[in-house]
Amino acid sequence: MLTQADNAILVVDMQNDWVLPSSPLHVAGAYETLPAIAKFLDYGRANGWAVIYIYRIHRPSGIDAELFRRHYFEEGHPICIAGTPGAAIPDEIKPQQGDISITKQRFSAFFQTDLDLVLRGLGVKKVFVTGTQYPNCIRSTAVDSMGLDYDTTVVTDCCSAATEEVANANIFDIRNMGIPCIPSSEIMK
Repeated sequence: MLTQADNAILVVDMQNDWVLPSSPLHVAGAYETLPAIAKFLDYGRANGWAVIYIYRIHRPSGIDAELFRRHYFEEGHPICIAGTPGAAIPDEIKPQQGDISITKQRFSAFFQTDLDLVLRGLGVKKVFVTGTQYPNCIRSTAVDSMGLDYDTTVVTDCCSAATEEVANANIFDIRNMGIPCIPSSEIMK
């Protein structure tokens, strides 16, 4: 059954390969965002918002990975292979019944996926972007969301980057593009 929702939370690339500190490819700061994301997801679900998990999923060979990432596969460190623990969402924010999953192979959650069709089918007007990491998937997804005429907000305490400096530089740029970047506390008032 199709459920309508004016708002949607996108949870971008919050997978064990990127999040868990024990992973050789983890993004510094991603693990620390889990409590804020969990709280924001609870708020969104309680208010009837759509929750959409964006998974980066690659073939075991890495043939569908970006050229600059293929060396991981060649060196025996494949990233986000379907069905592996690394591709899974951490337990703290695991999907719940009714949540939607979208898979991608590139930075933007909109590029060659059905995300736009799903959002329009749900009647979504406002998109909240959470996840990792700022200079790649967060930024690309937010810019494409705005370009597709969604009222887009980046939820700053629910996003991460390799360093605070990288996060701040990207927040500055994203704001200059006209996309609000605010903490979840300002949304959950």
